[in-house]
Amino acid sequence: MGERILDVNNLEINFHTYAGDVKAIRNVSFHLDKGETLAIVGESGSGKSVTTKSLMGLLANNAEVVGGSIIFHGEDILKKSEKQMQGIRGKDIAMIFQDPMTSLDPTMKIGRQIAEPLMKHKNVEKKKALAQALEILKLVGIDNAEKRINEYPHQFSG
Repeated sequence: MGERILDVNNLEINFHTYAGDVKAIRNVSFHLDKGETLAIVGESGSGKSVTTKSLMGLLANNAEVVGGSIIFHGEDILKKSEKQMQGIRGKDIAMIFQDPMTSLDPTMKIGRQIAEPLMKHKNVEKKKALAQALEILKLVGIDNAEKRINEYPHQFSG
């Protein structure tokens, strides 16, 4: 067995509504060891997004984890403050949302969006972060990366 990175045990999440509580997630458990890949699959509405958003501390305001634990690198992230989670998100744990409208800021150029987490989490100065963003675009095969780095998300096709 490798190093345990993530351990989710008996996760339970409710949504508080005007009509009462909705029990959305019940007894979800899984773990992830270093070097492993984990796929969370299921039908639409089965709770995949709610489960993964709970890992990031990004649940809706009316959602509440009412049971279980989420242990990330030996620490229960459910006990962390929003400020502590901001230091973890994007640096130690990240989520790429399937919907491009929620993944990228349509008002911000692509280069800046790639550079921003480098500046925030790695303390890289802006000029160097933009240079690294350019290299990342080249690495993933974006043609004419020097021009495309200054484009907005809507200028990239799916």
